[in-house]
Amino acid sequence: MTGFVLDQFDRDIIRLLQQDGRMPFLAIAHELGLAEGTVRRRVGKLMDEGLLRIVGIASPFKVGLQTVAIVGLKVDRGKLQPIAEELSSMTEVRYVALSTGNYDLVIEVVVASNDELLTFLVDRLREIPGINNTGTSVVLKVAKEDLAWDSDQMNTSL
Repeated sequence: MTGFVLDQFDRDIIRLLQQDGRMPFLAIAHELGLAEGTVRRRVGKLMDEGLLRIVGIASPFKVGLQTVAIVGLKVDRGKLQPIAEELSSMTEVRYVALSTGNYDLVIEVVVASNDELLTFLVDRLREIPGINNTGTSVVLKVAKEDLAWDSDQMNTSL
């Protein structure tokens, strides 16, 4: 991705798609004063470069997954990457991050019930060698969930 330059049109296209991922290219073109083909090519290039993904995201609570937890894991440093990969393959795990601080890995777990969370924490995690300790926080209520961020914060040269 080095050498890719985002200009103001790219940032504006991203901003509009963050507001409505289904916005037609023609509407984006009209909003920005560009040709539809220009918008289509720019979006294609942003996607090809891995700078943009357009996906549908379901709210776990609205589809019956009532228990969301943030789990911090202390792991053997030599097994950090393999553990992260194994966690990433689990359907209950929605997010995996390598981190600094109290935990080496932080994951988000989404399941239907507290019983399923208990099974995940006790049985599923026990199957992964190299996990030494965990700390779990159950999400009681989501006060803000916004996957968009200010496109003006983006570097113009990546």
